[in-house]
Amino acid sequence: MNKNQFSEHIGNIDEKLVWQAEQIPNYRQQYRKKRIKGFAAIAAAVALMVCSFSAGAFAFAREVVVEVPAKQETLTLEEISLTMILPDSWSGKYSVVKNNQNYIVYNKQIREAVSDGTELFDGGVLFYIVCYEEAMTPEQFVEKGYDFTAYRYLFSTRDKTYILCYASDVQWDVNDSEQEAVYQQMELEVRDIRFVFDDVLID
Repeated sequence: MNKNQFSEHIGNIDEKLVWQAEQIPNYRQQYRKKRIKGFAAIAAAVALMVCSFSAGAFAFAREVVVEVPAKQETLTLEEISLTMILPDSWSGKYSVVKNNQNYIVYNKQIREAVSDGTELFDGGVLFYIVCYEEAMTPEQFVEKGYDFTAYRYLFSTRDKTYILCYASDVQWDVNDSEQEAVYQQMELEVRDIRFVFDDVLID
C-alpha cells in the first residue's frame, strides 16, 4: 500500500466512521422526547381528573341544596315558594288554611273537636306562618320589638318578611288526655321541621 492508497484508505475510514456515527440513535434526545410525552400525558390525566371532580362536586352541591326526598311528608305553600318538610308521623293529621297573607297549620281532629264546628280557631293550632309587610333581617326584626312571642325567623324577600310563630295558650280540650298527648307530641316536633324556600334549604 503506497502513500496515496493509504491516504485514500484513511479517508474512506473517516467517511465510514462519520456515516456510522450518523446512524447511531440519539438516545438522549429520544429520552427527552419520551419524558416530554410522559409529562404531557400525566398533565392531561390530572386535568381530566380535576374537571371530573369539579363537575361532580358542583352536581353534588346542587343536589344537597334542592333535594327534597320524594317519600318525605311535605307541605308546600306555592304562593310564597315555601316547602315544609314535616315529620312522617304527621301524615293525615294536619291541614293548613290561609288567612290574608298568613297561614295557619293545625291538627285537624283536635280543631274539629275543640271548635265544635265553628270557623274559629279555638284549638289545634300548631304554628303560624306570619307575613310582615317589610323586609327585615333577623336583627332588625328584634330591634323593631316584634320578638314578643316564641318564633323562628324564616326568610325575607324584597318587601316582606316571613316568620314562624309558635302557638300559645292551650290548644286542646283540657279534659281529654289523649288530645293533650297527641298535641304536645306534634308541638315538640314543630322544631324539627325543615324549610325550603325557592329551592334553597333554610338552616
